[in-house]
Amino acid sequence: MDAPLFLPVPSPLLTHPPPFSPVRLLIAPPRHLPIPNHPTSTMLGSLALLAPALAGFLPAVAAAATPREVAPRTITPLVCLVFTDVVSPWWVNKCKDFVDLVVIDLRDGADYATAHIPGSVSAPFTPVSAWSSAGNENLILNIPAAPDLFATLTSLGVSNPNPATKIVLVNGVDAVGAFSQAASPRVATTLKTAGISDGRVAILDGGFPAWAAEFDTTTVVPTVVPRTFTSTEDRSFLVNISYVAANINRKSEGIYLIDGRDTSVYNGSVMESWALKPGHIPSAVSLPAVKIWNSDGSFKNPLQLLALVRSVVGFNVGRTYGQIIVYCGVGGYASSWYFVLTRILGFENVVFYDGSAQEWSQYYDMEL
Repeated sequence: MDAPLFLPVPSPLLTHPPPFSPVRLLIAPPRHLPIPNHPTSTMLGSLALLAPALAGFLPAVAAAATPREVAPRTITPLVCLVFTDVVSPWWVNKCKDFVDLVVIDLRDGADYATAHIPGSVSAPFTPVSAWSSAGNENLILNIPAAPDLFATLTSLGVSNPNPATKIVLVNGVDAVGAFSQAASPRVATTLKTAGISDGRVAILDGGFPAWAAEFDTTTVVPTVVPRTFTSTEDRSFLVNISYVAANINRKSEGIYLIDGRDTSVYNGSVMESWALKPGHIPSAVSLPAVKIWNSDGSFKNPLQLLALVRSVVGFNVGRTYGQIIVYCGVGGYASSWYFVLTRILGFENVVFYDGSAQEWSQYYDMEL
């Protein structure tokens, strides 16, 4: 017998089921029908007549063949999976809707009210604020007690440990000096005592002016939903006055004190109000924190920052050997060098003397 001859004809019904699905075979005619009067036409014609009846016995199969709408999925951009210690305005704008992120504006409340990053919350940094407190012996700019700091983070909508909210700190930029720029590193250092640091806290490079130069600002104040923040306090990187006293004049052993104040304050030609005596802690080297930033408030690049550090400590201290003790007047500029050394440059052997010159000058002499 000769083989059947077939002519291609389009399927008039379902065209999306797989070619060998029951629905295609029983409901839709085959894509190739035999020529009429050919010996195979009688059998295929009978199947075509039975198709409507058989389809009634296959509701599940028919339903499975019905096209379904697929809900759109939100895909996090790959760049948002990388959270560095210093982030750009572009990154914040791109990723703030894809990451569990709280943007905290540290500027004065009036500046925040005038204009701020959309969605950011206000928590101004001042010597006595949610980020610092007055301590014993008339010391200012002390790291607050852990319960108070945890309560602040809760009120700002920061969650810990699960989910682990990320934080971006936003500061202003001073035309002269760098007190505004130093606010973010100081708060970042304070947050380290709350158990959140690497991979959780970043600084907006260039501060609010950098954002305003690229993106829209707003005056709308967001509604903050408090979240649960629990952690373990970490003060392991803080040292007291006794520790500093025991480690002066030990450069030959690779132990250096870095004074982050302006050169004029370091050498005693200018005396700050919170120090009882002019000058610096004996054997300390001068490395003014104002050198950390460019004129627009952005951080200098890591190679430039490392060169600044090498200019005062040489190679007697490395990332994993020797030790650096940072201090300043009250702990602000010292925090800036602590952030740069540990977070940007990767030094593992840096400790922070928060009492700084204000405490030292009450008990010991300063060196001119």
